[in-house]
This record gives sequence, structure tokens and C-alpha cells, in this order.
Amino acid sequence: MLIEHSSGPRVLAIDDKSDNLVALRAVLAVALPGCVLLTATDGERGLELARSADPDVVLLEIVMPGMDGFEVCARMKADERLREIPVVFLTALGTARGARIEALRAGAEGFLAKPPDEFELAAQIRAMTRLREAARERRRERDELEALVLDRTRQVREELEERRRAEADRELLATAIEQVAETIVITDRDGKIVYANPAFEAISGYPISEAIGLTPRVLKSGVHDAAFYEALWRTISSGRNWTGRIVNRRKDGKLYTEDVTISPVRAPDGQISSYVAVKRDITRDLALEAQLLQAQKMESIGRLAGGVAHDFNNILAVILASVRFALEAVREEGELRSDLREIETAAERAASLTRQLLAFSRKQVPEPEVLDLNVLIQGVEKMLRRVVGEDVSVIPDLAPQLGRVRADPVQIQQVIVNLAVNARDAMPDGGTLTLRTRNVEPSHEPGDTGSAGASPRVLLQIIDTGVGMEEETLDRLFEPFFTTKELGKGTGLGLSIAYGFVEQSGGSIRVSSKPGQGTVVDVILPRCESAANEAAPKPEDEDLSGSETILVVEDDASVRELIRRTLAKAGYAVLAAEDGPSGLALCLEQEGRVELVLTDVVMPGMNGRVFRDRLLEECPGMPVLFMSGYSDGAFGAEAGPGSDLNFISKPFSDATLLRRIRRILDGGGVAPVGVASPAAAVR
Repeated sequence: MLIEHSSGPRVLAIDDKSDNLVALRAVLAVALPGCVLLTATDGERGLELARSADPDVVLLEIVMPGMDGFEVCARMKADERLREIPVVFLTALGTARGARIEALRAGAEGFLAKPPDEFELAAQIRAMTRLREAARERRRERDELEALVLDRTRQVREELEERRRAEADRELLATAIEQVAETIVITDRDGKIVYANPAFEAISGYPISEAIGLTPRVLKSGVHDAAFYEALWRTISSGRNWTGRIVNRRKDGKLYTEDVTISPVRAPDGQISSYVAVKRDITRDLALEAQLLQAQKMESIGRLAGGVAHDFNNILAVILASVRFALEAVREEGELRSDLREIETAAERAASLTRQLLAFSRKQVPEPEVLDLNVLIQGVEKMLRRVVGEDVSVIPDLAPQLGRVRADPVQIQQVIVNLAVNARDAMPDGGTLTLRTRNVEPSHEPGDTGSAGASPRVLLQIIDTGVGMEEETLDRLFEPFFTTKELGKGTGLGLSIAYGFVEQSGGSIRVSSKPGQGTVVDVILPRCESAANEAAPKPEDEDLSGSETILVVEDDASVRELIRRTLAKAGYAVLAAEDGPSGLALCLEQEGRVELVLTDVVMPGMNGRVFRDRLLEECPGMPVLFMSGYSDGAFGAEAGPGSDLNFISKPFSDATLLRRIRRILDGGGVAPVGVASPAAAVR
């Protein structure tokens, strides 16, 4: 164990591997200067050090001999002295779902995988340090307030003993209690309110004059059962303090939560004469905590969705390619060819679903273009009228000279359709659906504060005259799988997907609604000054064949073989490798004969980006076409909106792949990073 002295956060790391602790110290020295690192190599020593050193945050490994990390965390949360210390699991188990669930059950506040990103680790430590300091401050305030109330209560007892000093002491006590932010309520021994400070009136909504003579039962919310209140009364009537959390109801009907301490007051003869309740409204604190937990839940679901979609896309690529090969072999129409068509249709529908999952998890690589939203809306207007039905009027309100945006047109079309479908469901008896576009300056955006340097935007509004929504529904609107529809009539993914698409395009989405007043959805996208793309016509008889040599690098054997067959059938000479190192060696062996490399992004050992960088060091000018079910951050900012990266999403059709390859080889593609000529031969 090593203790350093500094003014930075105090971090306790518990890990049985000394090498891990040494590495962590090096990371924190760079990412969090001034941090104090305390270390322990087993759970028992870690608990002892936590009690004696009072750290701001504990970084905890799961797998340790004797006492594992889950038990250490559980014991900390069961210990009153340690339970407020935030615990972040820093473990080699990675993002394993079971480990995360067990960590939450044990009471952990965070979960990071080894090796951690130094910036994410530093951010987690800072956040947990703030939580720890807030907890300390709350405890200090509570202790100070309890001490103040006890002191004033003692003065009340002295008032009965010394009449001469009673008036001055009572005035001092009243002044202090009147000004504190916490609610203070005094009842007689039967529970009737004899005093309440101004904070009680401000928080509960009951005037003090009205509350005097009533019992605290007037605040009952119905959340707690009779046994809860019986246990409370049993505790204080026996002369003991009661501390806990109570959900109460304001006079206007709204619920609020308070941390409460109720203390019995004894008369000079030792009998209980009254009770003092000190209460602090923590409703806002709980809301902030819920937001943090919701953000963590959304991130976990996003990771799961992205991983499933990635693996599923590889499977679909094999299914679709195999079906197309079979269709080419079965030329005659009949039951077999019809069955193959059904398989192809089902696989394409499954591919559409995986694209939606990738959109939600923000791991789909978009194909952005410079768009005119007015033209896009006019293109889908006819389809929207069929979607919403005859009893809903679709009214386009399109601004002239609308600014351009840069986004994936397919994604934005799906955003419009998803929002229109949601609006239709909110108008069961018909109504009006308005699609409005406007050029918006930063200071005029809905909810915008007009910050200096902000760029102009384009606003797309979807306005319906439907039933509207309660605030509780608005709070969960973009939560995946949340739906107000009947079972079987909605998946709850539509608005989550729309949210993911808009965020992926660099924009934002906001919703305003009230019951009976319809709903307005604001989709705000950055304005682009470039001219809108004009789709080039694709001739039906275009020649997609070739004779060049192409290297295919793909770790999935089935996918690799089907791509090889597709390219070979089109006339290309094909070389295949199962991973980055093999592909690099094979390319160098060919001594300049490889003219294009087609590589997967997510591969074991060496991912696509590292392979590309190593390849360009050895073979400058080599064109590279990436393929993947999702990027998983492998490209970083390269794959964001406006990217010129050569990329094709799985699953893809034969024609799409061949067309993209032909475009690159003919000089219409994008040059590799740092290379001027994309079609240059390997030297």
C-alpha cells in the first residue's frame, strides 16, 4: 500500500495484480494530475483501507482470490461508514452483460473495462468524486441540522425550568428555524402539528395556519402501506429517533420525496412530550440520479443492439448471396424459384431490421449527401398519404430558398416516416399532419440561447393535431421498446431509431406536447452551403465485370467464400485472407499485382483500420474498400457525417459490391488516407 499527499481526488484501487496497479498509476499520472492513489491487493485489506483513508472513489477488480469484487462491493454498501463511497468496477471481464448486472446488484455506481480509456477513466473519477463530495456535504448539513434541532429542543426544556430565560431562548430558536431551508415540523405527543416553519408551507403547499392542529397524515401519498407508518410510530413512541425516506403529497396533488429524521422530545419528568421532524426535499436529486441511470441503461442497450446487428449482418450476407447464386442456377419459374424468392425477401427484411438496430446504437456508418429537405419531403409525400390514411390531411409547408443539409437521405426519409406513423396513431379520429421546413438562425431555434459562434440550422417540424401526451410519456418518448400502443401493435423502436438517425447526422430532436393540444416534433440539422446532390442515372446494362486482382480480407469463412465467388464470377482474379497479418503478407507476395483490397472492419487481432494503415506503409496508393455490419468506433471521426471513407455496409447485393469496386478502380472512388492517386499501382 502506498499513500501520496496531494490536493487531487483520493482513489482506492483494489486489484490482486500488482502490474495492473502500476499501469493504473501511470495512466492516472497523465490523465488526472494530482490524483492520490491508494492501493490494496485483496478485498480485506481494501475494506480496511477504505475505512481508514475515506477515499473519494473505489476502483475495483471483479476476479480476485478469497473475496471477489462483487463481495467487496456488497460489503461496502452494507457498511454505514462506507456505503456512500462510489464504487466503479475496473475489470478485465469487459462489457460482459452478466458481470454488469451482478455489479449493479452489488450496488456499484460505475463499470469500466480494462484497459480503460484514460479520458473516460478520468471523467468517471471526477464524476464520482463530485458525487462523494455531495454525499459528504449532505451528511454534514444533516448532522449540523440535527445538532441544531437537538440544541433548540434542549432550550425548550430549559424554558420550562427557567421562566425568566424562556422568552429569549424561544425567540432565538424561532429565528433560526424560520430561516433554514429544511422543513421543520413539531407535533404534540398525539401527532398533531403545533409548529411548522415557512419551508413546510413552501414545499407542501399547505399554509401554516391551515396545518396547525392537523396531523402529518394530511401529506400521505398512498405510496407507503400501513405497516410502514406503524413501524415509524412504534420507533419514535419508544423514544428512539427514526430516519428514512418518505414520499408525500402536496396540496396540489403532486408527489415529492423527503429525507426525514423524527426525534422524540422528553419533558423534565422523562416522558415524551412532543416530536420534531426535520425534512429535506430530495425530489430533484432523485430525478438527476434517475437520468444518470437512464443514460447508462441506454448505453448498455445500444452496445447490445450493435453487437447483435453486427453478427446478424454477417449471417444475412451469407444467406442473401447463397440465395442469389441459387436463383441464377434455377432459371425456370416454379415452386422452387418462388421459395427462393421468399427466402430472399425475408432476408432483406431482416437486413432492414438490423439497420434499425444499428441506427439506434449509432454504429451504422451513414452515407451522407447534400440534401434539399423540400425535395426529400416532396418525394415521400405520396407515400406518407398512404401511410397515414384518408382521414388524415398531409399539409406540406415548405420554406422557399431552404438551406441544404448533409445527411443520409435514407435515414432522413425513415425519420419522417417514423414520426408520421407515430402522429397518425395519435389521431385515431383523423386530423392534420403538417410538414414544415424553415431556415433558422441560432438565436431563433426552439430552445436555443443564441450562443456566439453557433452555425445556422435547418428546421423540420412534424406537427399533428392528435391527442397529445402527458409529461411522464414525454420523459420516456425516445426510450427503446417504450410504447403506449396495445400489445402487438408497436415495438417501441420507431422514435428511438429516429433519435439515433438525427443524432448521427449531427442534429438534435425535441418534442413538445400537451394533452388535447397535439404534438410538435422539431428536427434541427446543421445547414450546409454546398449544392444538393443530383442522383446520377444508373444504366440498366452497365458493365460491372473486371479482370483486376482483388485481395479479400474477411475473418468469417462463409462470407469470405461467397465474396470470392461473386468477384470471380464477374471476372476478377481473387486472393483471400482470413485476417490482417495474412492479408498483408499475401499482398506483399504478389509484388504489385493486387489492384484493390476489400477488407472487413471488425477482425480479431488486427482490425480493419490498423490493417489499412500497415498496408499503406508498405504499398502506398493501394485503394482500400471497407465492409462491415457496423463501425464500432474503428474509424473514429473518419466515418462521421461528411466522411469520404470508402465503405460498404453488410449485407450488400452483388450489384452494389461490384458497382462500388468498379467505381474505385475506374478512378471514381476515394483516395486512401494521405495518398493522392486512388488507382495507383503497388510499387
